[in-house]
Amino acid sequence: MNLVPMSSDDALWSEMSIKATQEDAFRLGALLNLEFEALKSRDLSAFDALQQERGEVLNRLSQVADVASAQVPVPFWWEALLPGLAQCKQDHLRNIQLLQRQLQAVKGALQTLQGETAVSVDLYDRLGQVSRRHGAGAYLAA
Repeated sequence: MNLVPMSSDDALWSEMSIKATQEDAFRLGALLNLEFEALKSRDLSAFDALQQERGEVLNRLSQVADVASAQVPVPFWWEALLPGLAQCKQDHLRNIQLLQRQLQAVKGALQTLQGETAVSVDLYDRLGQVSRRHGAGAYLAA
């Protein structure tokens, strides 16, 4: 993320704390992309390794958000970070969706292996699209 210049409204914030917050926002985006790559490759140990740092970054950003949003007017540099943070939210939702799809596929496979009647499970490819397996054409046409 680009560093945003301070305005007179940002006098309460030190340059150092603003820079640290901007770095945290950038790091959150990078961590979410690393999570996505780990989920795509089904590398759960890499995914788990990212969780602690992501939690710490989120806690710091949450504390700054509480203070910044309580100010009138909201500091300019904080408003400049909001589009990037909104993208982080979308990336997080994407990661949740991929994780849920993978979990559904594993549950379906386990049910099949245990001889239970498996509930219809949609299998997705790495891009999140319904896989083009035999018999899927009728489902996709519906």
